[in-house]
Formats: sequence, C-alpha cells, structure tokens
Amino acid sequence: MIRIEASVSKGWLHKHGGFNFTEQYYTDPVFRWEQDKKINAYVKEVFPRFPIYNMEANLVQAEHVRENHVLIGAIQPNMILATLLGASFSFFEDKDADVLGRPLENISSPEELVSPDSILTHPLVKDLERQIQETRKAGPHLKVIPPFFWDESGRATIHGIITTSLKLTGDNIMVMMMSDPDLTHAIHQWIVDAYVNLIHHFARLGDVPVTSVHVGECAGTMISPELYDEFIVPYISQLGHKLGSVRLHSCGLSDHLIPAMSHVSNLKIIDSGSGTSVGKIREVMGREFIVHIAPPMELLLEGVSPSEILKWLDTTLSENREGPLQIAYHIEPDYDTRNCLAIHEELEKRGLFINRRLY
Repeated sequence: MIRIEASVSKGWLHKHGGFNFTEQYYTDPVFRWEQDKKINAYVKEVFPRFPIYNMEANLVQAEHVRENHVLIGAIQPNMILATLLGASFSFFEDKDADVLGRPLENISSPEELVSPDSILTHPLVKDLERQIQETRKAGPHLKVIPPFFWDESGRATIHGIITTSLKLTGDNIMVMMMSDPDLTHAIHQWIVDAYVNLIHHFARLGDVPVTSVHVGECAGTMISPELYDEFIVPYISQLGHKLGSVRLHSCGLSDHLIPAMSHVSNLKIIDSGSGTSVGKIREVMGREFIVHIAPPMELLLEGVSPSEILKWLDTTLSENREGPLQIAYHIEPDYDTRNCLAIHEELEKRGLFINRRLY
C-alpha cells in the first residue's frame, strides 16, 4: 500500500475559504485552535471523501493528530532560531509568516556566537513557556503540542543545517564555506546545539517524548555533494545520535545528493521534493528503505491535464519496486485540485490506497 500525506496551504485557505492568518493566529494558541477547528470543518466539507487536511506542509502525521491538540509556537523552526538571535517576526494574512533580519549576516568570529544555553532565557522562550501554562489552565481536555513538534508522535521538527545558516547569515554562508570553513563549522555546530537544547527543553515542558527528528534541509540542493558531506552530514548525524531516527528532507531535484545523504547516521527516511528519482534512492538505499516523495508542482497547476500527473505516478511506482513509499503534496492557490485528487483516485483504482479521512 502507498501512503499519502495531503494538506492545504494558508494561501489556498485564504483564497478559497477567506481565512486570515494574523499575528494572533501564531501567538495565541487557543485562538489558533478555535480557528483551526473552523478550517478543519471547511476542508472536510470541500474534500469529504479524501484524506486532505489543514496541516503544516509535510510535517504533520495525520494519524497522530487529535481534535484537542493545541499547537504552541507553531512557527517554522529556523524562524524561531533567527528571532532568538535578534530577527523579528513578520506576519501575513494570506500566506505563511516569515522573519525580518539576518542576525548573523556580519559575523566574523565564532566568539560572536551566544552560548546555546543562554537562548533558553530569551523573552520569546519565556513567552512560549507562558503559553504552555495558560493553555493547560484553559482546560484539562486540551493537549499541549509544544514548539518544534506538530503532533503527539514525538517527532521533533527542525530546519536543516545549511537551511538554517542561510536564514541566519543570508547568502554569506555560501561563500563562507570556502572562505572561512572554520567559522562555518562553528555556526553549524551552534545550530545543532541550539536546536537540541530547545527541543529537549520544550519536550520536557510539553510532556512529549522525543522519538525522532525531521530535518528540513530545503537549501541543500544548492550546494555540491562534497560540501554536503563536509558541512551538513556530520551535523545531521549528531542530531540522529541525540534525537533519534532522522527523516531527511531535501527540496527539489536531489539525485546528486543521495550518496551524501546516505552517510547520515540513523537515517530512516529520505523525503525529497519534486524531480528526484525514486529509482536513484532505491539504487543507493535499497528496496526496504522508506521513501517520501512529492509530485512536481508544475504538474499540479491549473491548465495541466491530469494525464501528466498520472504519467509521473506510473514512473514513480515503477522505480519504487514496491518499497515503502509515501506521496506528499501541499495544495497551493494556483493548483488544480483535480490533478491532486487524480493521484488518490488512481492509487485507489489500483488497490494501492484507500481514501478515508482520519479526522
């Protein structure tokens, strides 16, 4: 059987459902929970037969979601880290939030990095702690899901090493890997230590066990396999040792990175964006390895025939060789939902998937 993790974006919800994502949505957990209940009902009304949900793209596991979950600090991980170093949040009603500022843009020495332990005293961390306490007081029936977690599975979620350093330094990190490798290594070690500290801290406060870690190395495709091996693999391997099995994400065409990715310790899942060959992953990792893949976004757009996405599906299934496979997509405002649903319908017709909503 094939798994599907399908979700709708904030842009799609704003365009088609009229939902707005204000600052309060991100900073008031109970308010967000109330709005998400309305969104969940809307999504269920639009897709009554299909397991498509209001979830953060490719991060939430639907089988581990319950209606009483209240998300605390449900903000992209590298944005939290950037804010702890001096950036500021930027909120938009019609799309995902972001941050303003690159706090390590002008760093020239490892001595300029603050202690990874000191970030636990930052006002943002204290505010998130307060939100956890107040949510518990709001009702014993509510289940707190702390920052860096998106469901009750215990899978922590962070951005990858180069993806986070790119957020913190801007494009400078791309040059720094060649011009000052020692500083690059220091920044990447700091990122690991900071994420581990924050994850253990909030896991304890949220009473959630750390079972595994999703590492979203979105920017990894922009560097060579050699640089990936030198500046990314050792640090994700540390995360694998400290936090549990690794689900490693890579955006877009990642065929050239599969051998380097295979060097990550405790790697259990490769989650790759559109364009990556499932056959290449199987060639390197074997038939029993878990593969998560996203269909090419250009095949999901309005004006594209559903036959195109079915061709992609045929190729993917053939290359997969009946190994464990999950297909994930996130519906954006300009997608044709008929192309998305064609994946569900074709797999169901082949007896490889059952369309059944979990909530």
